[in-house]
Amino acid sequence: MQKRPNDTPANRRYLWLVALIALPVIAWAGLLDQYSAQSLGNSLSSAGVIYATARGINALVSLLQGTELHLLIATFSVGELLDPVNDLIERFSQLILVALGSLALQKLLLGVVSDALFNVLLTGAALCAGASLWLGHAKSTGPLLKVFLLMVFLRFSLSLVVLANAWVDARFLGPADAARHQAMETFRGDLREVENFSHAKDQLPPEGGRKLQRDFDAYRLERNELARTQAALTQTLQVERAKLDELIDKAGGLCTRWKYPATCPAEVEQAKQAYRALEEKRIHYENHAAELAVKMAALQSDIDCLTARERGENCTLWDNLKTPPTLAEVREKLEDINAKVSDFSENTISLLVSLLLKTVAIPLVFIYLLLLVVRRGWSKL
Repeated sequence: MQKRPNDTPANRRYLWLVALIALPVIAWAGLLDQYSAQSLGNSLSSAGVIYATARGINALVSLLQGTELHLLIATFSVGELLDPVNDLIERFSQLILVALGSLALQKLLLGVVSDALFNVLLTGAALCAGASLWLGHAKSTGPLLKVFLLMVFLRFSLSLVVLANAWVDARFLGPADAARHQAMETFRGDLREVENFSHAKDQLPPEGGRKLQRDFDAYRLERNELARTQAALTQTLQVERAKLDELIDKAGGLCTRWKYPATCPAEVEQAKQAYRALEEKRIHYENHAAELAVKMAALQSDIDCLTARERGENCTLWDNLKTPPTLAEVREKLEDINAKVSDFSENTISLLVSLLLKTVAIPLVFIYLLLLVVRRGWSKL
């Protein structure tokens, strides 16, 4: 019985030749690297936002640990309800650093394997293996194809793992994690309301309006200076962007087609890095401007409140209360907080498990599966 044409060694040789040509081209184009780097950047940003939320909750819980509601015949401690949250959020913050470290390591390794040196080594291995395969040197073809497989694994495994992990996140874990993070933000807002409510009468400094006005004027001067710096930076960004586009147009070829692949000249890469540094600085200035706006709004609210008090008007919830809250009202409020603590604990644990899965467990599983595939191909050579 004759073998079918698809089972002949000749057909396998042609498949190898296609792989030997296509994979170096993919490596030099850099598309997988760009998508993987973007995915890792998004994951780092999301994990960083979650970590910031956790630290904000931890700070509020620390403030509320010694908070007491004083009534005419009873005193209630808000901090006692938050003891479980304090321990949980501390452990959560520590473990999320592991997730951030894993993402940072993946980004660092991706930058290493996407370097032009690995493309050169992969191309060299492909040329040697292809020449041996085409000329029919059976003794050298097997070892050279093994070297090529090893270079393919080193060059593409991390990119494929990142993309596969991003697909799993978008398909199965992402929506639920977004809802859990929103629940954390809601809980932080509730804590902020409790903290403001508990210290409403003490929210204004004892010095009164003079210190508040000095702080407000200082923030305003800083904001004006920052605005001038941002305007100058915007002009610089426009100049650097025009310079980068001009260099890309001059480079032509793949550099123009694919936008910043590894084949672009060194001057294009240098201009790109300079533009990215300016972009990061612009984002930093925007965040700082937003922080200043929040601080100025809070100070303005305090100034308006103090001015209203000096006129004999009310400005806070405590000022509007004719009588202190009843025991039943306080008990209901504390029970509501207790229920939210339970929900927060459940959401936090689920979110932590999901983050560790996405950043540690699932990448290791994908790496292991890719390694099995490569080993199977290795054993057949």
